[in-house]
Amino acid sequence: MKLNPRELEVLKILHENDRALTSTEIVNAGNELTQSTVQAVLRKMLAAELVEVQGVTHSGNVLSRTFGATPKSREVLTEKFLSEIRSFHSIIDKMDILAGLMELEEDGPEKEAELDKMIKYLTGLKKKGK
Repeated sequence: MKLNPRELEVLKILHENDRALTSTEIVNAGNELTQSTVQAVLRKMLAAELVEVQGVTHSGNVLSRTFGATPKSREVLTEKFLSEIRSFHSIIDKMDILAGLMELEEDGPEKEAELDKMIKYLTGLKKKGK
């Protein structure tokens, strides 16, 4: 599925938040997003099952739906990211990509957990290849 920059921005905002957001909250969290753009993006992504209505809340004097990202949206974003990497894989070494990704994490328990998951994955991959 192809996503334009505004759709990517809305999905990023939804994934970065711990709770469902109203369209106004999405506009306020975005960079140069307008209410009409966000509403159009949400309609398209609802139809594609990339977002879902997770509730209704009072927003001033009106009721507003709150939206959250679906697991399918994470799959779509992952595939988009991997397709970008595939287009450069002959130029950029996998180790450089991995090192760059790990530099995004600050040292601490979360980074340790990520490293443990990677070690487990790589060990399994190595055993599978033998």
